[in-house]
Amino acid sequence: MKFKFAALPLMLVSAIASAEQYNSFTDADYTSADYGNFDVDTLRVQSQYYFGALNTLGPRKEFNYILPVSNIYGGFSYIDAEGNDTDTLNIGGEYYTGQWKLFGELEDNDFSTNYSAGVGFLFTPNFLAEVEAVKPEDEDTVLFARAKYNHQLSGTDYIGFTAEVDDEFDYRSVSSKYFTALSGGQYLTAGVTLTDNAGEDLFWGGEVEFYFNENTSIGGGYAENDSYFVDATHFFNRNVAAKVGYASNRDFDELDIFSIGVTVQL
Repeated sequence: MKFKFAALPLMLVSAIASAEQYNSFTDADYTSADYGNFDVDTLRVQSQYYFGALNTLGPRKEFNYILPVSNIYGGFSYIDAEGNDTDTLNIGGEYYTGQWKLFGELEDNDFSTNYSAGVGFLFTPNFLAEVEAVKPEDEDTVLFARAKYNHQLSGTDYIGFTAEVDDEFDYRSVSSKYFTALSGGQYLTAGVTLTDNAGEDLFWGGEVEFYFNENTSIGGGYAENDSYFVDATHFFNRNVAAKVGYASNRDFDELDIFSIGVTVQL
């Protein structure tokens, strides 16, 4: 009995220590897509820096649903489609001051230069509303209204919701994500998305991810158009992780998409 009480503080310290803090995230990913007689190779590097530390929820890549922390980000991608290559560069950021949020992004590729900018208001730590203007080159500006709500459950568990609509009500989307800590240091996430674009049939997709521990997870997803994916992530230490994935579509037997990547979190 004395041993059990003596071990309790050590268990609490261990649980507290398992939560990590990170400021920067960098991903380097390679994707090979085989469309039968047509191949597309993509190399992408993306990095994001937060001016305040983000606390994990247990798994090293899971954080709060709403992250009101100022940040900047940028990325570069190179796509080779049967000898026809194209480059894309994007930079952007989010700035929080009090309850207000300002954000914007610039994307430049071989075909166009696209801009977006917006403003948001954090009504509570769990409810964020935004308005964003998106301006593709040589096209009209489109306005989007977006709301995110986080319903906190017990402990770190939550269920989050995001709703989005454009100014013409041609595009409407609702998504949700559920995160829960299981027994034995394991975790589970599940998500679903419903999208209606220009009055077409409602499109849905869902995905789940299971964490064996804070370092290792497997996941998968399925969408209404019979497309699916499976992937896995493993952190070798608190900073470096490897990723691998496969995706395809049941209606196209010749479609195979393989991906590998590395994530660095500091």
